[in-house]
Amino acid sequence: MAYPSKYALPKEIFIVGKTRFKWYDLAKDPTDVSPQDIQKAKICIENAGENFQNVEDLGFVIMHRCGENYLLLVCTWRSENELWESVYYDGTGKFESWDRNKTHLPTYCVWEMGIVYHESQAWKKFLGTTRDETHKLEYLNDFFEGEV
Repeated sequence: MAYPSKYALPKEIFIVGKTRFKWYDLAKDPTDVSPQDIQKAKICIENAGENFQNVEDLGFVIMHRCGENYLLLVCTWRSENELWESVYYDGTGKFESWDRNKTHLPTYCVWEMGIVYHESQAWKKFLGTTRDETHKLEYLNDFFEGEV
């Protein structure tokens, strides 16, 4: 039996204070990701304990539709070469922090890895530049789109 595919659809650059994110919807059919759910996810990120408002970061968000629920992966590049992640889930109609305080835990699923791979390559390219605003915008506008 073939494993089902999903589709990664880039949406926009989402700005929270000083942090700029690339936004991706990920689903079997990206039109199943509702604008209302995206709005809830953005409010979650804007009010996150990580305080993205005051940290000048670049990164990406994956709004992953899993059946009727969502995983919200909020990723930033810190310490130049490290990808940092906060994970939220929506199982009750509201995005909540996913308590992953365990020794061995899941990171990215097979569908999310297509986006993460693209982003790691785009970030590596960015690290080889002078990292000025022009290069930051080149990174932010280098989206992945396609079947994963």
